[in-house]
Amino acid sequence: MEISDERKRSLVPRVADSPFIKKLRGVKNIKLIAAAFILAAALLIYSTVAGAVSERRGDAETAAVMNDEEQRLAAVLSGIDGAGSVETMISRGTEGEITGVLVIAEGAEDITVMLRLMSAAATALGVDRKLVDVYSMK
Repeated sequence: MEISDERKRSLVPRVADSPFIKKLRGVKNIKLIAAAFILAAALLIYSTVAGAVSERRGDAETAAVMNDEEQRLAAVLSGIDGAGSVETMISRGTEGEITGVLVIAEGAEDITVMLRLMSAAATALGVDRKLVDVYSMK
């Protein structure tokens, strides 16, 4: 009694016996061409990563510029009666538009002070009050 093996061939022998691979083996200096291709791919990946790193550096410089605006806003808001010490953060979208404003103040436990801070921050930045969040400081 004869037993026949009806399993499919694995992927490696099928790829090795493919006509495309046989043609590649016939090309002179295929190892050199493959090395050049790998080097080109590595350079492409490196340039992409290097660009992302420089973009992050640019964002850090932008954050330093916005910090002045945040300090000015905090100084204005701390002048509100009952606000006490105030810290602010302004979030911006990709095109520089304001997407959110965070105000943290010592006196924000009082609802009147909280509403005044929210109104003043929205007015000072020219944004809708929905974008401004006010919280009390520890």
